[in-house]
Amino acid sequence: MTQKEQVYVWQIPIRLFHWVNAFCITILFITGMYIGHPAFTVSGEAAGHFLMGTCHYVHVVTALIFTANMLFRLYWFWAGNDYAKLRFWRKSFWQDTFKTLKYYLFLSKKSTPHVGHNSLASLLYLCFIWLAGSMMIITGMAMKSGSDPNGTWFALFGWIIPVLGGEYNVRIWHHLLAWGYPLFLIGHLYMLFRQDILDKDGTVSSIITGYKFVETNSCASPDLDLSSETISAGALGALGAVSSQNNSL
Repeated sequence: MTQKEQVYVWQIPIRLFHWVNAFCITILFITGMYIGHPAFTVSGEAAGHFLMGTCHYVHVVTALIFTANMLFRLYWFWAGNDYAKLRFWRKSFWQDTFKTLKYYLFLSKKSTPHVGHNSLASLLYLCFIWLAGSMMIITGMAMKSGSDPNGTWFALFGWIIPVLGGEYNVRIWHHLLAWGYPLFLIGHLYMLFRQDILDKDGTVSSIITGYKFVETNSCASPDLDLSSETISAGALGALGAVSSQNNSL
């Protein structure tokens, strides 16, 4: 039977970011869909119900939390451990991305051992969480600024409207990018459960506990894994012994 070592991968700030991010995206998507296409109305005077106003308020507050959470995660790229980092500028990152894609499409039976995120997952996070997320924040702030051309919001974000070709285009970009998140969720869950079922490494539970289980005879390349260290049998044993001391977060 293959022996596995318990490795502390996801620190508390990373796990908090994940769940806060998931909560915010869910609320933003639901409220955003209603704001864009009201599916139902409440009978009576608007002043007595104010459903759209409440929905808009929740959307804006959640968007601010989402933005603050993103800024915190950006800081944790530098403050966190090796698994909190994203090194997409390496040539080996892109080479491994295509290898991993072939593995998940069942075009290859081999994959590079990873302790943290694999390269394909990291690329999806870069595109959907960081690039799309940043565009969602920018276009959302621009739409809000249009409601008060003389206000602070417009002074800060009003310039985005002409850059994107008008308020209509800003809304279209915001709406289209929002639909990218359900697509991301499908791919995210597929990769997550496939990894956990086939490798039995605790991928699903790791976002709660922080720990994953790695075979002691596996060797993750320092260039291909998100960690900057080679995870060998000896290193894993050492990690298991000192994880509670050196990774207290």
